Amino acid sequence: MVAQKMSRRQALKLLGGAAAGASVASAFPAFASNRSSVLMRLQSYEGRVVIFSTFDPMRYAPVVEAVEAAFPGVTVDWRFLPSERFVELFSAAEIAGDQIDIMDLNGQDLRRYALAGKMLDLSDTPYLDRFRPVGLQTYTIADKLWALPRGGISGFTFLSNMKLLNDIGAPEPETYDDLLALKPELEAVGASVFTHSGQNIYLWPVWQFWAFAQTSGNQPVEKTIATLQGDMKFTDPEHVAALDILRRFTEDGLFVNDVLSLDTDGAQVQFHQGSAAFWYHHTSAMVNYRAAEAELTNMEMSLQPPVQIVEGAVRQMPGGTGNATGIFANIAPERLETAQAILDLMTSDEWVAFANTDNGDPVSCNVNVQASDDPIAIKYAETCADNQFVYLDWMWPPEITRSFQEEQQAIVAGTQTPEGAATNIQSVMDQLYMDGYTFE
Repeated sequence: MVAQKMSRRQALKLLGGAAAGASVASAFPAFASNRSSVLMRLQSYEGRVVIFSTFDPMRYAPVVEAVEAAFPGVTVDWRFLPSERFVELFSAAEIAGDQIDIMDLNGQDLRRYALAGKMLDLSDTPYLDRFRPVGLQTYTIADKLWALPRGGISGFTFLSNMKLLNDIGAPEPETYDDLLALKPELEAVGASVFTHSGQNIYLWPVWQFWAFAQTSGNQPVEKTIATLQGDMKFTDPEHVAALDILRRFTEDGLFVNDVLSLDTDGAQVQFHQGSAAFWYHHTSAMVNYRAAEAELTNMEMSLQPPVQIVEGAVRQMPGGTGNATGIFANIAPERLETAQAILDLMTSDEWVAFANTDNGDPVSCNVNVQASDDPIAIKYAETCADNQFVYLDWMWPPEITRSFQEEQQAIVAGTQTPEGAATNIQSVMDQLYMDGYTFE
């Protein structure tokens, strides 16, 4: 589906049924600020509330139980849609006419659904002061708040095995040359420099994010917007240079063998077993490490910002502000207030603290919640969080995201050059322009 710029009014008109969502939104009052009064009014509703989430319901069973306890007669149907399949599964459910009430999205997909008129405007939510401003800013598009930030401020950074580095007498690397110097030392003890979940196509664009932060002169967001607006091209030197950094990692032999065959579990096993000194992954990996720490004799996990590869560049990293949790535009009128109240509960300090613990978040989206006192989390807060920028694919059209995924895998496979990849990505962008796309 081609992404195009349109107003909410135009989107609702084109999508037909979405207009019902607009009438629903106007037929009900804004969120009540007093939760107890909301609960009293909602006792009459009985039935299912369906939550489409990127989180496994087994992990969120306590949240489901809390919702059902707060709203007698309400049954929560928590549907698990993995991030890499969310669009596919959501589309299938919508076409089938399945019930959809609350959307608990990866922030990457918010722009797609917000601009397509699939979500209600939450700008009038009365308890926005519970959230850190960065979370609200992240989920505001075209001056409207489409989702609440649920969870923690976290991101992708270089996870490190300090035991392995200490065993070879090496400090944390600060530059790319430092990484190259580690390679022979690590090979001597049977280890590689990096592992990665290369089989998961969803996890390749993050390499472009941190690299482009440096090749763009630490203007990754500004120059991404300029590119999407047509003032720059993906074939410009800054973009190509970022793709070339991935080529250098590959051709310099910094990845484990068969990196493209590894899923996330496989990469984690290699990292935990001491087969690689670094894993470029999300900070949520702290949770599994702490759970298995007593058994991991070859592992002492830490983290650091990505290394400096462009002289003079600040070592920035991409991150997000929890899940983007909102309400489906076509929600049935009789379920709207219930969904609003459930959203209030899910983003409350109590259940955001639960999410922070579950995810291993270093910093919470909620002002009054301390996410973690784990030393690894504290190090993230001290060395990474201040230099964090939003994931660039939260702005990219989905077609561009897919093109980067495919082209980056091809670079690692040795079947594509950075220049060729950039040309193909720009061709996708040019087609989007021809189809009427403009960045909003």
